Amino acid sequence: MIIQALCIRQINLHKLIDCRHLCYYYTKKSTLNKSFYNKNNTLYPHNLPHRCASSMSSVTFPSWFMALSNSTPVAYAQQFVISFHEVTGMSWWSSIMLSAVVLRLAVTLPLTAYQHYNNAKLENASIAFQPTVKDIEKEVIKAVKTQKWSEKKAKRVYQKAVKNYWNELIVKENCHPAKSTIVVWVQVPMWICMSIAIRNLTLMLPPSDNAVIRFYELSEGGILWFPNLIAIDSTMCLPLILCISNLLIIEVQSLSRNKEPTRTQKLLTNVFRGFSIVMMPLSCFLPSGVSLYWTASSIYGLSQNLFLLSPQVRKCFGIPKTPYNHEHPYQHLIDKTKSKLRIS
Repeated sequence: MIIQALCIRQINLHKLIDCRHLCYYYTKKSTLNKSFYNKNNTLYPHNLPHRCASSMSSVTFPSWFMALSNSTPVAYAQQFVISFHEVTGMSWWSSIMLSAVVLRLAVTLPLTAYQHYNNAKLENASIAFQPTVKDIEKEVIKAVKTQKWSEKKAKRVYQKAVKNYWNELIVKENCHPAKSTIVVWVQVPMWICMSIAIRNLTLMLPPSDNAVIRFYELSEGGILWFPNLIAIDSTMCLPLILCISNLLIIEVQSLSRNKEPTRTQKLLTNVFRGFSIVMMPLSCFLPSGVSLYWTASSIYGLSQNLFLLSPQVRKCFGIPKTPYNHEHPYQHLIDKTKSKLRIS
């Protein structure tokens, strides 16, 4: 069913692209002539025919996609990409890549550093927590013998005492575990909005004469094996790079741990691995512009993870040291990779 749905999406996208190429054939023939230029040979965008901007009327989109496409956050994201392209004067492929890097540098890098800071405080708090847990356990065992507590009551009192002490320690250190999820709550919506914004540019949404011009620029704004950012990457190189970089991010995070992962961590790691693999066929049916943004964002994420492994960088960001930190994290990463791959 999934393969069938993806094939239908690819057919519909090809129909849309064919429809637009036909539109531009007539646009070049009938509208982009000398009558639309002034004496300085400058194009007047408002002179483009409205039927070009609405040439996609024969192609329908799901209501949820249109609602999301027309939402305010997506509009801001789309304007950011357009403004970045106009201010820098770069080609569209470099504008898409650099806008992804700039946005993540400005937003996700500080949040990720704060996440590492909070995680480090949590690790140190959990280490300091263990002696007290043993003391509570001794007191409960003593109460069972002297006051004849039942096993059920002893277990309830122990769990309540441990929970209360942990909550007090969390408040004292100001390192609630929920703070470590801030990157997810910011990065995922930002990634979705930027993806749909670039998708809008390739679909001439919202319809306007400027949207038509940008569509034509995107069709010639690529580089190397993807010169057309509107079309799908037929070589599948971008989806493949995306998949590899996502998997590398997961492996770097997994191998950089200095302690045995919990059952939940193992489960989440496998889930993210599966999601990274699923992302590859999905990106195969998207315009190259969207795939390029995903790939640039993923490569930046890999670089950021490696960057934040450095003890000097962590010190600059004020991230506390923990017993689980490595003095030579990159060498540790290489050694664990060799061990995993059984390379001597």
